[in-house]
Amino acid sequence: MVRGISISLLFWLVSFSVMSQKLMSYVSLNQNSAYIGQPVELKVSVFTTTWFTAGVDVGNIKVDGALTVYFRSVSTSKMVGNQRYSGVEFYYNLFPTKNGTIEIPVLEIRIESPEEGGYKGIKRTTKTRAKTLTVKPIPLGYDPNNWLVASSLTVRENWSKPLSNVKLGEVLQRTISRTANGTLSEFIPATKSDSISGVSLYPKRPKVKTNKSKTGVSASRSETVNYLFEKEGEVVLPPVEYVYWNYSTKKFYKKRIDSIHIQVQPNADLAMLETIKKSLQKETIAEEKSDEPLLILGYPPLTFAKYVIYGLLLLIVLYKGLKITISWIKKKRVAYLDSESYSFSQLKKAIHTADYGQVIIASKSWLVKVNLPHTSLTEAAKKYKTDSLIEVLNSLNATIFKEKSKASKSQYEKLLQQIVLLRKQVISTHTPDKKVERTGWLNP
Repeated sequence: MVRGISISLLFWLVSFSVMSQKLMSYVSLNQNSAYIGQPVELKVSVFTTTWFTAGVDVGNIKVDGALTVYFRSVSTSKMVGNQRYSGVEFYYNLFPTKNGTIEIPVLEIRIESPEEGGYKGIKRTTKTRAKTLTVKPIPLGYDPNNWLVASSLTVRENWSKPLSNVKLGEVLQRTISRTANGTLSEFIPATKSDSISGVSLYPKRPKVKTNKSKTGVSASRSETVNYLFEKEGEVVLPPVEYVYWNYSTKKFYKKRIDSIHIQVQPNADLAMLETIKKSLQKETIAEEKSDEPLLILGYPPLTFAKYVIYGLLLLIVLYKGLKITISWIKKKRVAYLDSESYSFSQLKKAIHTADYGQVIIASKSWLVKVNLPHTSLTEAAKKYKTDSLIEVLNSLNATIFKEKSKASKSQYEKLLQQIVLLRKQVISTHTPDKKVERTGWLNP
């Protein structure tokens, strides 16, 4: 018994080993730690002992605390023991965005490959193991707002006019462009603009761009500032300094734009100075507003569109429900107008008006609904032996037709009381007539 279990377990382990050799996948990093913004090569490898009959689907790799950029895939092969594996390797760059430990999650990779000795592709799913990366804090002494990791940095400066002949009230545009290799535009920090005595600064919206090839990535940031000179004499623009850490050489480097001395000449025409200043302020405010996210009634466009769709669906449901409700109410109304209850209510109204002619008409309509067509109240009273109703009717007929006078209110009240009693007898002894359609009269 024990020997049999041991042999079964051995065969299971061997078969599991063979199966695991047929397909394998894993994630590898070229380093275990990095700074914020430092590119880390992430490689996803998938291998099989046969071949792939369709493209390998790695899916969208999302890492909390990092940006991921895909570069390329490469077909490859490797020997594992005496078995050759064919595979595909996918290359990414991982850019950390926060300190601490970030995790590359388990990846579910969908592939299609045949069994050994077969030819028809079979869809399979393989999973990688999670990996961790330690993100180091920015070294002490370095400004987090001026932090950049790159393999190189180029800085260029350009002015809209020569600085040799600047007059009071004049506006000059200064553009500083930076290009960094091995980083994304999101990581190039904004240039700090210090206040300058006698000069008002009006920054424009920066232009940023990320360029990606099959093997690398680079980014650029161009910043333009309008300088309005409001004071005569010498104006000194302070130096601008950029610091970046080169991950290839593992050293810090500085790029510097030296201070600039400008001699501002007097200008007799100062009437336009205030107008120019207001114009620049409006332009700056307009650009700041354009940078703000687009909101519709306080919601982002996508969220607003979802609410509109939900609202329309709700209106459709309400409209359909309202149509069904109105149709139901109409049917109930039609059924009620054709019911004994409605006819009896009309008879009571006629009695309350003390109009004997209307009472006769309403009574005939009601008698039809209780399956007594071609019958008068007197005949119905005789049929159901309600002597009190007969007496009331005789009294009314004598007053109205013999005495030619108007019946009293009390006579009509007695009539109503006796008709109510008659109605109870009719309902309690009623046998439906199949030839005459009746709707709802049994619910007085």
